[in-house]
Amino acid sequence: MNAKWLKIIAVILMIIDHIGFYLIPEGTLNLVFRAIGRIAYPLFAFMIAEGFHKTHHLKKYFLRLLLAALIMELIIFIIYLITSENYLIHINVFIPLLFGLLGLTLFNQPKWYLKLLIIPLLIIAEVLQISYGLYGVLIILIFGIIPKRKDQFTSFILMSLFFIDWPLLVLLNLASLARYPYLQWASLLSFIPIMLYNGEKGSYNKWIFYAIYPLHLGIILLIKYFITR
Repeated sequence: MNAKWLKIIAVILMIIDHIGFYLIPEGTLNLVFRAIGRIAYPLFAFMIAEGFHKTHHLKKYFLRLLLAALIMELIIFIIYLITSENYLIHINVFIPLLFGLLGLTLFNQPKWYLKLLIIPLLIIAEVLQISYGLYGVLIILIFGIIPKRKDQFTSFILMSLFFIDWPLLVLLNLASLARYPYLQWASLLSFIPIMLYNGEKGSYNKWIFYAIYPLHLGIILLIKYFITR
């Protein structure tokens, strides 16, 4: 399975997730859609780490993500003007991807004090409550720093224990500190396509994948507005 198909799978799962979150009332169907959607973000995070290691133009890669994040914020602002619902920063997936790419760049700097800048980067991600926050950036760092897939999987599980309410935080009576409910464990299924990834890029237009996120989310948010007003 090449990068093209990983991204197609991630996009489909992401759309299912957003339909479930914004358009389907709470209940079994909502939980199913949301569980399926948990698989999407780790796939995007994995591809960011792959892109970091394989790109010949890191600055251009960073600028593309930055441009996508800014365009997404503009679309969210326009939706705010229409619906009065403020989604700024919090639902823009390009922001944690951008933070993750920056984190990998810092980690690979030869000077140790530049590596330490990852710490304030992680703090900022959490304080600003960007999409997936600290958790989302750490996923990218795991994929980008740890070379072997099995070790990535183990690290992903260990990290998740401190962010998902069940079982560790419940056993420690710290469930109130959890960032995510048990449903987030479905994200482990992302390792099925990741393990099948063959390292090849495949043929596709990169801008299509950048465009799909703001377009589909804008449409879904407007549909939500018109059916609930």
